[in-house]
Amino acid sequence: MKTRLFVADRGGVRLDIYLADQLEMNRSQIKNGITSGRILVNGKKVKAGYSLKTGDEIHFEEEEEHVIEPKDLGVNILYEDDYIACVDKPYGLVVHPGAGEEEETLVHHILWRFGKVAKGSDPLRPGIVHRLDKDTSGVMVVAKTDEAYDGLIECFKTRAVEKRYDAICHGVIREMGTIDSPIGRDPRRRTQMAVNVHPSKPAHTIYEPVMGFRDSTLLKVQILTGRTHQIRVHLQSIHHPVVGDPIYGVKRERNGKLLLHSASIKFRHPITDEIIYAEAPMPERLLSYIRKEEGDLCIKY
Repeated sequence: MKTRLFVADRGGVRLDIYLADQLEMNRSQIKNGITSGRILVNGKKVKAGYSLKTGDEIHFEEEEEHVIEPKDLGVNILYEDDYIACVDKPYGLVVHPGAGEEEETLVHHILWRFGKVAKGSDPLRPGIVHRLDKDTSGVMVVAKTDEAYDGLIECFKTRAVEKRYDAICHGVIREMGTIDSPIGRDPRRRTQMAVNVHPSKPAHTIYEPVMGFRDSTLLKVQILTGRTHQIRVHLQSIHHPVVGDPIYGVKRERNGKLLLHSASIKFRHPITDEIIYAEAPMPERLLSYIRKEEGDLCIKY
């Protein structure tokens, strides 16, 4: 890795703002560098809001450059302007490259489709503001400019984004409900999440039955927070796991497809201030399940 040295030529300026003027990086990337310890002031780790003094030495350890080859993966575009886009992520597509060096991810497609996008917080996540699990399909918003990226991050941080999902769960649910159990890393299975563990973060999920079958229910789900596996963990916690869930579902269907879909997203545009609403049609894997289960015992709520 290459290390760069900057000597502050003025004082009274926040570290992250100063570096944003010096580097071709947005503030999210800079904050990530500071928290990870790749950016030090006078050899010490400081906070992004550290007020610089004239003569402070700033050491910046650059990350290795990652080359992501753009690739057309046929992802549908639901909305697009000069600053942002909403896409319909297919089932089975990973959002961004990781340690496995995936060659086909949503990032590969958006680089092919849009060319230049926001740098994001990580070289492997250009344009990515939030994520969906590999086996969850549906609406995602991506940022084309750094300014839009920072604005969207703030929207998600302040919970100013409405996200609604279609989910088919095991068991019969007849009434609307709310789940407020906090979610954290499962201490026994570190790759999984669990409710009511320590440490954990607040998580809020609202669900409403749309259609009931013999032993399953189609739900409209709204999440007010964005914890990892939130809907899947919360529905499992009330003994109604999502059908086809390979991690939190029933053992006999480990080879099934997860019946969870990001149906819509609504937020205020970070640049134009207009309200953006994007909706992804229900995919065939959910529709085929509904067609199969519809019958005399089907109830529409």
